Amino acid sequence: MNKKVYPKISIVLVLRLSFTCLLIFSVILSANAQITLKERLEQHVFTLASDEMQGRKAGTEFARMAAGYIVNQFIEAGIEPFFSDSYFQPFWNNSFNNIVGIIHGNDPIDEYIIIGAHYDHIGTLFGRIRNGADDNASGVAALIELGRELQINQANLKRSIILIAFDAEEAGLIGSTHFISRWDKPIDTIKLMISIDMVGWYQASGFVEYVGSGTLTRGNDFILNPEIIPEGLNVTAKRFETSFLVATDTHPFAAKKIPTFYVSTGLKSPYHSSRDEAHLIDFDGMTLIVEHLVNFIETISQDANLESSGRIARIHRPRRLVDFGLSFNYRSIYRHYAKSEADSLLGVGLFPQINFGILAIRPELLYDHIREINPSGTIFINNLTFPLSLVLQTPDHWIFAGDIFLGGYYSYTLNAAQGAAQGAAQGGESMDTFNHGGLTFGFGYIMKPLKLGFTYRIPVNTNDRFSYTVITYTF
Repeated sequence: MNKKVYPKISIVLVLRLSFTCLLIFSVILSANAQITLKERLEQHVFTLASDEMQGRKAGTEFARMAAGYIVNQFIEAGIEPFFSDSYFQPFWNNSFNNIVGIIHGNDPIDEYIIIGAHYDHIGTLFGRIRNGADDNASGVAALIELGRELQINQANLKRSIILIAFDAEEAGLIGSTHFISRWDKPIDTIKLMISIDMVGWYQASGFVEYVGSGTLTRGNDFILNPEIIPEGLNVTAKRFETSFLVATDTHPFAAKKIPTFYVSTGLKSPYHSSRDEAHLIDFDGMTLIVEHLVNFIETISQDANLESSGRIARIHRPRRLVDFGLSFNYRSIYRHYAKSEADSLLGVGLFPQINFGILAIRPELLYDHIREINPSGTIFINNLTFPLSLVLQTPDHWIFAGDIFLGGYYSYTLNAAQGAAQGAAQGGESMDTFNHGGLTFGFGYIMKPLKLGFTYRIPVNTNDRFSYTVITYTF
């Protein structure tokens, strides 16, 4: 019987062939993973920003449709509900819902990194749907896929990651305020909060910006670490949020002195417009941004020395018991008494404001320089005015804030004798502009640290009405 002869195969050759096949398979798998990430981002944005969602206005059935979609994506990704039996955190009589999931870290220390993105938008306006593809279907898509990738890499996480799709952001950061106000653990267990808001226009902006790096010790080092930035992505960092015109869900967390980052590609998209549509989103850029976020979150979840810098943005500072400020005012009105045509006033002042929640007491000391124009000449009058007002102001956590006030005032003329003599010499009747008191009231729009306001004064001893445009600066 003849024996079959088999060629001898070297073990080294087998290992080399196996390694080569494994390498090729890994490259193919990696390429497919990148394509899958981009396709998933597209799926989320096109779904959430579709006409069927009607702009996802908070409190509507369409916002609830969006919430259901997000929950299904969390379940598919293997992200557990944060609450014992539900992803939903209802608030305002069950009108709104935050969607909250958690990826448990492997460190026995109870610490968290919170990542949020609001899913509501503004619905329809003037009969046209505002689909909000960039604002903020893009952020929610990034949140979902960031969660998916972190869940896959859960073994690399030390701190736990809380993922929140916030509701009612457009109505005034209501969802994020509700969540942090119900936090039942020590505040310092939250090491960082990140808001992903409008990340769909990378190519137009040329960068993705992390705003708030100054709130975290070594914030810039973490964000700009070249080892975690994907090739082709331009990442920038800004120390603090400064714009009072742009609000995101970082605000109520920052007011609790929690470090916060706002991640965005800026306002290049057609903000709050019917033109903010899914087909305009830069999904290649979004893919790179999510990849960077994954690397960034894994890195900071593992850092044993992650600490707050103790500093927060000026616009996020909570209201103090006593605030101090400067005021600058201007008026120009028609005078009601005889032989005086008009006057103008420039003034500066100093005030403390004693705050008791939404109520406050505000005494002021103002210096007014008045120019009064009479037919026969001009009179200059210098006053010290002492208003005392009761103030009703919006809650501290509202970034779009204002106040109304009511009180009394007394105005003392420093050069009354000179003004009276000058007026008499010119045949004027301006004695009623001198020492007097009356009622003061008005309102203001707060843009921390500035406020633009309007003040009205009604003297008790004249028929005049004084109106002022006031700008105040709180320090």
